[in-house]
Amino acid sequence: MDSVLREKWFDLSLVQQMINIGNEVKRGLKFDSDPDKKTMFFQKAIQYTQLTMEDVKNAHVLPELLISKEVLEDYFGEHKLACSAEQIGRYYQAYQYLL
Repeated sequence: MDSVLREKWFDLSLVQQMINIGNEVKRGLKFDSDPDKKTMFFQKAIQYTQLTMEDVKNAHVLPELLISKEVLEDYFGEHKLACSAEQIGRYYQAYQYLL
């Protein structure tokens, strides 16, 4: 992982990190008809979620971050959790209102 990206990511607040993850999710959801773009955006969202989990200031929300990462991986993969695109989009959209 790029150390510059990691350093800049850790400078963001948790809300800013979640908004950035949500933006990638939103982009991924828009490209259901283009698997390559969908993959790119969801992989980036999962990568950002992992970085957020590694950020020590976010230790208090680690359980929720673990669940959100699992949901993203599942939606992108096998859909065993049966979360809809609308549900996932609403979860991340809520962070937009916190700024």
